[in-house]
Amino acid sequence: MNKDDDPRDDEWPFERRVEAADGWLTLRDWQQARAELDKITSEKSRKRPEVLKAYADVWEVSGNHEAMVRYMEVLILYEPDEIGHWLRLNAALLFSGRFTEAHERMLEILKVHPQHPALLFKLAVTLGALQKHEEAEWVLAELFTLENGKYERTYLYMALNWEELAPLREQLLIIQQKLEEHKDGDADAEVSE
Repeated sequence: MNKDDDPRDDEWPFERRVEAADGWLTLRDWQQARAELDKITSEKSRKRPEVLKAYADVWEVSGNHEAMVRYMEVLILYEPDEIGHWLRLNAALLFSGRFTEAHERMLEILKVHPQHPALLFKLAVTLGALQKHEEAEWVLAELFTLENGKYERTYLYMALNWEELAPLREQLLIIQQKLEEHKDGDADAEVSE
């Protein structure tokens, strides 16, 4: 037996392989993580969402966005309502320079979840990548008014730091200033009561 052969290789359940891969990814060693996942030989286990997610993590850390896109698309087939899969697919498509496809996929999931704040934000980012800044601004306006402005502060600060939305920074800074003035006004009202 070769010293590198581990008799447990065929005995370990896929869950242990996924955990081991996660450990390697924590150490930023995607090659070892992939090697752990490649030891899963059962086709049934290799198609499980947990294994597919682990491979997607490997491709994300490795910078292989094309492979990540393929794995996220398969995951979406298995778990179409998992918003995180759509967000990760969008990111991988944007990193791959596939802006039009990223836009189409965001519109697809927004038909099912039209008021989801994270999806609306990623749509705005994608529109920014496509240099459709006016449309991105409208999407942000819709996002900022959802549920009486519940998400405005969180996503405004994210938008201010997102490169694809940089052309909107001046308008976003005006909104931020108004928010800060409103917050200061609330504090003054509390003190006077």
